[in-house]
Amino acid sequence: MESPFEIQIICSTPGDVSRAQRSGATRIELAGCYTAGGVTPSPGTIRSCLAATDLPVVVTLRPREGHLVYSASEKEIILQDAEWCLQQGAQQVLIGGLNAHLEFDFDLLEEAIQRFGGEKLMVGRALDSAKKPHRDFEHLSGMPVAGLASSAGKGNAIKGHEDLVDWQSRVDFDIYASGAVLPHGAARMWTAGLSCFRASARHSAGVAHEGRWFEGELYPVDAKRVAFLAKAIRKAIANEEAGLPPDSES
Repeated sequence: MESPFEIQIICSTPGDVSRAQRSGATRIELAGCYTAGGVTPSPGTIRSCLAATDLPVVVTLRPREGHLVYSASEKEIILQDAEWCLQQGAQQVLIGGLNAHLEFDFDLLEEAIQRFGGEKLMVGRALDSAKKPHRDFEHLSGMPVAGLASSAGKGNAIKGHEDLVDWQSRVDFDIYASGAVLPHGAARMWTAGLSCFRASARHSAGVAHEGRWFEGELYPVDAKRVAFLAKAIRKAIANEEAGLPPDSES
């Protein structure tokens, strides 16, 4: 039975993927270097994670940590990585950047659409970092992409969810509420009209060994957090169908 909602969990290892899938994720997003906001995973990581799941997989494409204004060579790296990831079996790639004026980089997106087709592309939260997210969304709304991960330019998804509901009503592609998506907030956003969610669901696993010159702490996907997120959305759906308040315990 097809799920009435989508939960896209951001993973960095095959273990993350396994925990996310068995706990209620419907889609997997692969991103390396979680503590730096996510960068393009290594080829070995991508292949191993694809082999670890039968869920749709989206690969984050960010060639380095830091700001989102990419050079011409960095943009070409993004496009080459996109081609490789799709050849390996990724369903989509997550792409985005800013131009020198801090506007969403539509030139990069249009080049990717020409090369791979919009159905292979999910737009990342670079749009949230743009100077005028709502203006850039208007431009994006007419483009043939598969999805957008966004908080509507706000600090987190719940703060921007009313705008996200409005955005979703005006486009054919899916909008994934993104940014500190927690169970209670996801349930509230479902009730408001959103059905797609993107979350990291991580926890600190502590430090097994602290290196002298590197950070030793790990942040794996937490199976319980994924399960709580899925449970909260299913509960909101059940209450809606029964005509009960969203947070009813009945």
